[in-house]
Amino acid sequence: MSVRVRFAPSPTGWLHVGGARTAYFNWLYARRSGGTFVLRIEDTDTARSSDESERGVLDDLKWLDLDWDEGPGVGGPHGPYRQSERLALYRDQADALLARGLAYRCFCTDESLEQRRQAALAAGRPPHYDGRCRNLPPDESAARARAGEAASIRFAVPARDWTLRDHVRGEVTFPAGVVGDFVLLRSSGLPTYNFACVVDDTAMRISHVLRAEEHLANTPRQLMLYDAFGDAPPEFAHVALILNRDRTKMSKRSGEAAVAVGDWRRAGYVPEALLSYLALLGFHPGDDREILTRDELLAAFTFDRLGKSGSVFDVAKLQWVNAHVLHHASGAQLAAWIETGPGPEAAGPGTDWREQVRRMTAALDPAAREKLLEVVRGNVATLAEVPREIDYLMGEVVEPEAEANAALAATGAAQLLEALAVELGGLAEWTGEGFKSALQSVGKQQGRKGKELFMPVRAALTGRTHGPELPLLAEMLGKNRCVTRLREAARRSG
Repeated sequence: MSVRVRFAPSPTGWLHVGGARTAYFNWLYARRSGGTFVLRIEDTDTARSSDESERGVLDDLKWLDLDWDEGPGVGGPHGPYRQSERLALYRDQADALLARGLAYRCFCTDESLEQRRQAALAAGRPPHYDGRCRNLPPDESAARARAGEAASIRFAVPARDWTLRDHVRGEVTFPAGVVGDFVLLRSSGLPTYNFACVVDDTAMRISHVLRAEEHLANTPRQLMLYDAFGDAPPEFAHVALILNRDRTKMSKRSGEAAVAVGDWRRAGYVPEALLSYLALLGFHPGDDREILTRDELLAAFTFDRLGKSGSVFDVAKLQWVNAHVLHHASGAQLAAWIETGPGPEAAGPGTDWREQVRRMTAALDPAAREKLLEVVRGNVATLAEVPREIDYLMGEVVEPEAEANAALAATGAAQLLEALAVELGGLAEWTGEGFKSALQSVGKQQGRKGKELFMPVRAALTGRTHGPELPLLAEMLGKNRCVTRLREAARRSG
């Protein structure tokens, strides 16, 4: 059987970083094995699912460049790929189990079920369904259904152990009695998660299920259903969770890291950095590498390198990875990331950096814009910092920071800046090498080198004491702005 994996998000909110990692692991396994990556939307929670959430999840997956082979917008031979469009299939499969005596109608109301659940807990018993409707005579059950009495359909759980051989967890046995008779179809006609999941994974011929370990508790119910349908279950790999600092499951809490992919996207993080960081929370490449490209992860990805222990989400480490990726990106790649940055729903303070960059570089052609981005890339940890870094390159006036003012106030700084302005003014051709030669010449004349030479010049040109190499900076600023800024700084320093 060829490899077929799936990612099956519920469109009840944003794409969680844990979900993004699960999608990435499935994508990696499909691409590495020459298999098929299926995207399925599990939208039967009608009260919480929305078209807006689905669009957001799909947009984030596209931003991460996790393309799917079958699913919404793509189609495929096993569709439809939204569970809300597959309700007739679930009804048929439930009726088939009902006809074989493997499931039964349950007429218990939600109120009575809750009362019995609380009574079981108070008595120290497992809060399983007590089987009240399991032994109803078939004729009585059918008659009550024909009369219009609301009923769910429950699976009759066999009294036996179930064993899972998991690629991460090893052999896991679920003893008899761990699960009570569970609902397949609610009285509304909507399927439960476990039932729809098994029906769909079977129909879509899913060969491997890679998912978070929180789903391990669902597995015995699913194994029972595969057995009831007479189908072999897929191979499972339950990966460790991503954790908060206190080693609880990563969730949206005050003081903790953002859990939504969109939050990191709007903050100026890039997909290659986010995916590389997330992948190594739960996967070991077999060596000491801390950043892996997509191609490197494709080459390294195997089930036996998935870890069993959860990993804490470290914001500082993610920022370091993001900065590394930005520092080594081409101008064209940076421009592309900026264009797809915050996402279509971005709004409000801290999310408008893409528009700022567009506005500040509107007069530049694409080549010049890419060159500008390459100049500043070494000084940013996120794309949200790009406007701050290009501001001094595009404007006419710079306001020196405190450390820059100190460099400009140093003894002899004014004379150095004026002399360099004169030297640069005489250049017939403006190049970075020409600027470098002029700077070295003035430095020799005035007996300055190292920081004594470079720092006042940098402070005059940028208002800062750190940044891109001076020749590259001079090329971007141009002759007129360099000379003007040097003379203005010399005037203030004098």
